[in-house]
Amino acid sequence: MNAVQDHRAVADGRIPPQERAADDPPAPDGAGDPAHGAEGPEDAEEGTPHAWDSRRDLYRHSPGFMLGHSGRIGGSLVGGDQHGVSGGQVTGDVILGGSKVEYHLGGDSEERSGEIPAAEVESLAENFVYPLARRDDTGPEEGAPAEAPEPDGPWEAGSPFALALAGLRKHRVAVLAGPATTGRRAAALMLLRAAGSRSYRALDPALPAGRLAAELREGCGHVVADFATTAERPLREHHVRALSERLHATGSHLVVVVGAHPVVHGGVSPVPWQPPEPAALLAGHLASKDLAGRTVDELLALAEVRAVLAHHRPVADTARFAERVAGHARGTVSLADLGAFGHYAAERQVREWFDSADHTLHDKAFLIALATFDEAPYPLTAELSDVLFGLLQRIENPGEPARIPVFGTSSAQRVGQALADRYQEPEETEWGPVLQTKVQFRDRLTAVTLLREVWTGHPSARPALVAWLRRLADDPRPVVRTRAAATAAVMAEADLPSAMALLIRSWAADRRLRARLAAANALALAHHLGAPHVSRILAQWCTDPDHRMRWTAVRGYALVGDAFPREALAALTEAVRGMEARGGPARGWADERDELAQSAAALLLAGGQEAAARHDWDEAAALWGALPALARGVTRDFVLRAMVHACGPTDGPGGTGRPLLLDLFGRGDPTPGTDGAALRHTLAALWRSVLNDPSCSASGLNALRQWVRAAEGDRGAETALAELLPLLAVSTEDHRRLAYLLENLRGEGDPTPPAVAVRLRTLVSAPPADTPFEPSRGATPR
Repeated sequence: MNAVQDHRAVADGRIPPQERAADDPPAPDGAGDPAHGAEGPEDAEEGTPHAWDSRRDLYRHSPGFMLGHSGRIGGSLVGGDQHGVSGGQVTGDVILGGSKVEYHLGGDSEERSGEIPAAEVESLAENFVYPLARRDDTGPEEGAPAEAPEPDGPWEAGSPFALALAGLRKHRVAVLAGPATTGRRAAALMLLRAAGSRSYRALDPALPAGRLAAELREGCGHVVADFATTAERPLREHHVRALSERLHATGSHLVVVVGAHPVVHGGVSPVPWQPPEPAALLAGHLASKDLAGRTVDELLALAEVRAVLAHHRPVADTARFAERVAGHARGTVSLADLGAFGHYAAERQVREWFDSADHTLHDKAFLIALATFDEAPYPLTAELSDVLFGLLQRIENPGEPARIPVFGTSSAQRVGQALADRYQEPEETEWGPVLQTKVQFRDRLTAVTLLREVWTGHPSARPALVAWLRRLADDPRPVVRTRAAATAAVMAEADLPSAMALLIRSWAADRRLRARLAAANALALAHHLGAPHVSRILAQWCTDPDHRMRWTAVRGYALVGDAFPREALAALTEAVRGMEARGGPARGWADERDELAQSAAALLLAGGQEAAARHDWDEAAALWGALPALARGVTRDFVLRAMVHACGPTDGPGGTGRPLLLDLFGRGDPTPGTDGAALRHTLAALWRSVLNDPSCSASGLNALRQWVRAAEGDRGAETALAELLPLLAVSTEDHRRLAYLLENLRGEGDPTPPAVAVRLRTLVSAPPADTPFEPSRGATPR
């Protein structure tokens, strides 16, 4: 039985179903998605998810930067283009593949190295922070130099710096591997300085490995930054040995700086470079600055500084941040500006990505997809980034088909170039958790910053983005649909009118259920991001003549109504009165009554749980206390249905665990005169109304059976039920009804009642009295 059926089993066959209406009238102009052709019938056969299930899925699949869970990219792909050289005379180098495509025609007289001033290296040494040795038991990576020198400087034995220096001293050549933003070039220069070099030269990274030896100078330290190694262009053993031989002969040193995933065959193994922790880096930069008498520790303790250091940032960003921190110490930078550095750095990085001509359209499509699917499985991101690339290609080169490299850059390289990390984490599926390889940006601000920038700073991309998001919103995978809504929410927060006109409103008026749910999700997440007027939009749509717009608003209140619960409950109540004034449910929405009640139940349940978590029992009591007054007239059925629906959700997966409403009752203070006692009596009064109403009593008893079964082995739930049942057994008829339920309750395949039902039966049989309840000793605490 799925989650929807779990919830609806509470009321299945007991709340009278409404008659199905005739077919819908045609949708208004602009409704539906033109990309899907002519509109088909309303997809009621798809099965509408229960309001609480929609809320649960929204929180489960949304990115962390929305709900609080929350360098440069190399142009290594050439968009699938084929490059070649034919005809005429070719002299010099022809390099195909890798991260660059270069043609050197004619004689090679170009200078392939340049001097690095010694003063620049000495200035760099003043702020350089040496990483510590590894503290785990894994030791250096396989193939790294085994010997580590005694500490003869500020570095620590066993650290990446010490390991690389040992190899440099022995072989005169070292290979330093790491992402582009980790300060690896600065580390290379410090290695040359520590090895005794006093003059320095930078070699052209476009040189083939076999040509490097010819460019070496006598008695000099050489660095090759950003040297690209690929399967087509590896650094082989004979290259390294030739370099070592030449360096020994000339009394020189060489550090080759490669990416995080180099292709090196034999010879000197790469040393993985990892910079120090952000706090240590910042402290190192601050040590040489004028701090106007303030200490480094004092500045590092500032909340604004800690927030910026919470994520691994490019080393260059940390150096810039040190300037701001020093400025704050001297009184020239405010705390607000200090705290805003994270947003500044993220915006700077994103604009660098989009403004750079070195990044292909394929790379940029991957970045947008990664921002949309931050913290989601990598295969999903890669798959859907190619779809976006095809749509962007139609705008940029409409006459040229999109050519996607099937086997282009490796996933590890793509993720590293995007300043992101891969990790493994279980992903919840309808079959249970499945271990997945996920990806997220290192800087948690990057995803939302990138989406805002592409929407507001590059409007030419909007048609492709809109078409892409519409396609994602109709994907069969829940995580994909939710991320489409989350991306639309970011766009709504950045530019509400455009996002509403191009995406959210058309989704809300669509015949397809998935599209309408995407609109509701987008509005809920936009409100979490701080977008204005979401409550006003929902209130207007809740009384819209188009029932699809009303459905979107009603589901939206289930998702975000707990943020403004009284306003949301009032809007749903007015929607109920409007529905009854029209003569009942809309044509095409036969479940209108039930779904209004579901949304009310979801927002009341969530609002009550959140108020209880804050120990704000006054708010919880006031929220639920509004219902008894509504349990008369045209809104009576709405209130009783809402109460029944609120009984279903639990705190465990798949309907397992303790019912949330029972938990709320049990946590309330029973002391007379307290807000907790008022809440408990309100819930008991609503229960009595359900059990004594002919149309709802069967569904209420069914919910109560589920509560009793949930209390088996749950001491807290049993205690709460023991305190609730005497409040429900007011009359002789109440006693008989509850006693019959407990006596005839059966477990699956068990001819006798569960032990918890037997214990609770004694309370119902006895006359009401204020006797304390003691759960059995065998019951297991929650």
